[in-house]
Amino acid sequence: MTWQYQDLIDEFYLDVEKYKNEYYSHDEAINITFNEFYSENIADEMERALIYILYTELLLQNPRIYNKTKQVLLHELDSIDLDRIRSQIVDGQLNQEQLEEISIRKEEVIKKLKLMPIDPCNQARWYYAEIRNAISNFYLELVAKNMDNDEIIDQVLSRYKMGCDRTPGVKITVYITLAEMLLKNNHTISKKIIDEIKGFKMDSINDELSLDELADLSRAMKNVLE
Repeated sequence: MTWQYQDLIDEFYLDVEKYKNEYYSHDEAINITFNEFYSENIADEMERALIYILYTELLLQNPRIYNKTKQVLLHELDSIDLDRIRSQIVDGQLNQEQLEEISIRKEEVIKKLKLMPIDPCNQARWYYAEIRNAISNFYLELVAKNMDNDEIIDQVLSRYKMGCDRTPGVKITVYITLAEMLLKNNHTISKKIIDEIKGFKMDSINDELSLDELADLSRAMKNVLE
């Protein structure tokens, strides 16, 4: 299949949103989408360039990046051959304005990527603030539907089960955030949630969270258990 410039962009974004709607994290969604679009055998330079640019633009929305990933992306972005892409104008895959846009976007993502903080963890996952916000917002949606306490707990844990199963840091963050929201709304925290929080070992998180995130999580755990 030969992609047209805007068609590829639109389809890439649509796939990312599709996976987010299936309750994958932003990071998981863009990685799955990248793996579906990218192949080492891609001969189309415009296609290769756009896939890397789109992926990096979306990756920049994360708080940090694994160092090896950062170096690979910088190499691939720097190797984009604009002269080869220019030759594809003749075939109608893009126009001169779109070529200039590729050049500008390429330089912009390289500049921003170089400044992105390093993440010692290489797993695609929910980041701390992202999952905290997602749980809080979903909880409020359920409250607005007049669901009872047990229904709310079941709905939250069911929706984010995949993330909980993926990493211990996400799991404890889901349980802590849910417990906090229950307390704020004068709801009862179930024994299951308390047992999960009490039984959690902070050293199981490894490199998932930053020092600031670990401190915030510890504070939240203490407040909930008190």
